[in-house]
Amino acid sequence: MKTYPIAIIGAGAAGQMAALRSVLNNRETLWFLGDGQTSRRSRATWVESVDNIPGMFDKKRPINGTTKEVIKFIENKPELATLLHTMKQAVTKIEKVDDHFILSSKDETYHAQYIVLCTGTMDIQPLINGKMDPVFPYANRGDILYCIRCDGHKVMDQAVSVIGHSDGAASVAILLKERYDLPEVYLLTNGQSCEATDKTKKLIELYQIKIFEESIQTILGNPKAAMEGFELSSGEKIMTPKAFISLGSVVYNDLVKPLGVELDSRDHLITDKHFETSVSGLYAAGDLVSGKKKQVYTAWDMAVDAVDHIDSQLRRQKREEKLLE
Repeated sequence: MKTYPIAIIGAGAAGQMAALRSVLNNRETLWFLGDGQTSRRSRATWVESVDNIPGMFDKKRPINGTTKEVIKFIENKPELATLLHTMKQAVTKIEKVDDHFILSSKDETYHAQYIVLCTGTMDIQPLINGKMDPVFPYANRGDILYCIRCDGHKVMDQAVSVIGHSDGAASVAILLKERYDLPEVYLLTNGQSCEATDKTKKLIELYQIKIFEESIQTILGNPKAAMEGFELSSGEKIMTPKAFISLGSVVYNDLVKPLGVELDSRDHLITDKHFETSVSGLYAAGDLVSGKKKQVYTAWDMAVDAVDHIDSQLRRQKREEKLLE
């Protein structure tokens, strides 16, 4: 069975940069793009626009589009095309055997010396009257948002709701008020008790941010036109054309948990400065890495550092073999 030097799992921002860097380093690269199911679970699939990355401003679904551009670029370069092996399938299991990994998909198994895991995360969605479905049309429109760093500017001069009950959600509401001096900011805990610390609650009070702990019954507006706000179980209507969801995220680490990889308290992978995990030979890049910004540019940077370190390891092994000849 052939053993590839490097396998990359994931086709988002981190995966695309890892694959590009690996091929440019003249490494034969096995790249798992995932299948229909993993694509639907991918945050990259649902990012309609990116305003904070030069070159992506006018592109629809720019992260997925950039991945396609990377593949096209490599395939159109004869000196690079033979190095990249793209697999439109999902990895279902990873095992470590001696000094390499065995990756299983639905129908086949593959071997690789090193892995860069780029499977990412997905935002936890609120339940509106017991269902997630009402959120998606407004999220796709850009009326419901998730990342202040990416999209905070889109709410300038508007009233906004933050959906969440944690101290982090309350801090998001405070940051929106401070950064953009919004006319009204509401914290909707959707039936949960507000878990903000006393210090955070004091700032909430000083900034006149109103907290509503009733559950959300309905999203007001027309999914094809615009969101208008929310109706609570009390019957009160919170009229905000934009909202941020701040409920945390699901980390796609299921493939590597059985390997005993070290995780932080939020299930993100703990890595060293080269983005190698506690499992030797297994690297991670992107949103699932602990303690890093969840941004395209940081995902790219992590991917480059991980792949370059793998390249240095492979070159070191080759040098040692040469010296023993």
